[in-house]
Amino acid sequence: MKIKFCVILTLVFFGVQSSIAQTVIQGTGPSSGFNTGDIKFGGKAGINFTTWLGNDFDGVSAKVGAYFGGIVEIPVMDDFYVQPELLFALQGADLGPSNVNLAYLQIPVMGKYHITDEVAVELGPQVGFLLADNWEEDLQFQDTKSIELGLNIGAGYRMDENFYFQFRIGVGLTEVLEITKARNGGVSVGAVYFL
Repeated sequence: MKIKFCVILTLVFFGVQSSIAQTVIQGTGPSSGFNTGDIKFGGKAGINFTTWLGNDFDGVSAKVGAYFGGIVEIPVMDDFYVQPELLFALQGADLGPSNVNLAYLQIPVMGKYHITDEVAVELGPQVGFLLADNWEEDLQFQDTKSIELGLNIGAGYRMDENFYFQFRIGVGLTEVLEITKARNGGVSVGAVYFL
């Protein structure tokens, strides 16, 4: 059921973005000189360092993961863009004797403002749908939550018309587990290639 929902959500997301892209008049924007009047589609990938935030666990440290997916850059004003993304992300935490592995389908919707032609700041909410985990519910007496809400803040550097590099900090606003108050938190570094 969860996989069917994620597939339908993915199809709707890209269907809406395709219909929006077909109605945009081609042009150039004034801000970056990189043809910013167009909606741009791209792929992104990178690594993340995630852990659980909260006081209910001792000895928790960061775990290395990865993410990949698609991105849409929609110009709104001179230097401001709305940037929805669809990502598959491997997250979790190192609890000492074992690692907790969580696989999410994440949908961040970032507002991006270019301070200069190359440098941008980003801020926006995110919803994540848990696809899989290795958490043993029977042993821990609680299960992982299937939906997570979060907030991201970050910065980016546009090298040229195609390459954009990102640094982002993400904090979960909802708990990962039903009983404890542990939340996801992490730092990610990655690159975007716009088509």
